[in-house]
Amino acid sequence: MRILYVYGMAETKDIPITLRKMGYKVEEYPKVQENSILNDGEAEEIVAYVRRHRITHLMSIHLIYNLALAAYRAGIKYVSVIWDAPYIKIFSPFGRLTSSYFSVFDRLDQERFKSAGIPHTLYQPLAVNKSDVLAWSRNARKALAGTYINDICFVGRLYEDNLYDERVKNMPSVIVDYFNSIFEEAAFRWDGVNRVYGKTGRDILRYMEMINPEFHVDNRLDIDDTSSFEITYLVRKIANIERVAVLSTLSEAYHVVLHTVSRVEEGQLGNVEVRLPVKPGKDAAVVYAGSKINLNLSLKGIEGGTPQRVMDVMGAGGFVMTNYCEETAELFEENKEIVMFKTPEELFEKAEYYLQHDEEREKIARAGHDKVLDCYTYEKKLEKLLSWVEGDS
Repeated sequence: MRILYVYGMAETKDIPITLRKMGYKVEEYPKVQENSILNDGEAEEIVAYVRRHRITHLMSIHLIYNLALAAYRAGIKYVSVIWDAPYIKIFSPFGRLTSSYFSVFDRLDQERFKSAGIPHTLYQPLAVNKSDVLAWSRNARKALAGTYINDICFVGRLYEDNLYDERVKNMPSVIVDYFNSIFEEAAFRWDGVNRVYGKTGRDILRYMEMINPEFHVDNRLDIDDTSSFEITYLVRKIANIERVAVLSTLSEAYHVVLHTVSRVEEGQLGNVEVRLPVKPGKDAAVVYAGSKINLNLSLKGIEGGTPQRVMDVMGAGGFVMTNYCEETAELFEENKEIVMFKTPEELFEKAEYYLQHDEEREKIARAGHDKVLDCYTYEKKLEKLLSWVEGDS
């Protein structure tokens, strides 16, 4: 097997490095590819490279249209590792190619893909690079010397630039009130029940288009416009509502730090200390290990999967408090390796408890760290993935 790894917007080198350690022959394509833009000339260049270098498999993070087409034309297999959910870009001709294989981390997403006729999907939890994570964890412990720099930390976006605020919130009150009712029902309820999908009928979108001819759902995928609207407009707006409210409320009682690329208006987040985004890897490990509580608030679109943030925090030896997810409860033992919450009240109660019980909190963090390094590494993930790909003839 000779693998050509191609970089898209995700720049991590974990996969090619791990593959080489596992004994695979791996080349890295010299040109970065756009994930969702098809360029026939670029695809043909990749085909020529494949033939010239006798490549047997293409691989990338996320679906890169040029790669899917190149693999199909060259008569080889394309393997895509998906990090996001819901990953609607797979609902395209490139996702349906029999030469395309996808590793997906959200079990419910995988079920939808199968129902839609996507031929090759494999459910796998996300993973960490064990050797790097161990090195970063040791470095973090040495740098922190047994101290903590934050009480509660969240690393991520606020989604203040969501499409709902940009295109919908200034529509007539009857429209805004309708969507506010969805937000009220769905936000701050983390019990694993999706209260967003299926709430927007086509008649609502037609009415919005009628009162504002400039409004339209830019949907070029093989899903209906209402599903596209709910995923791209509503899911991210709810994340914005939840994250702003939770962080600002927690900051009334605790030292809360937010590392983010988001724009934060003065006074928007109460007493939250807003810092620059943290660089993934060694720097992030110090933040994760140096925070008594690392908070995870998943997008509502991640229904049956455990985000990379959770794996990275635990890999660094940090303590994780996350919204409830059935899959996460299967991967990690609750209150022994990870702590979860279903309501704001439960979140605030558990935050208070674990900030006051250092020994118990640190024991959970150590157990979670061990579990990730034992079970959810790139070596294990890629071994299973490539065995599955090769076993399908």
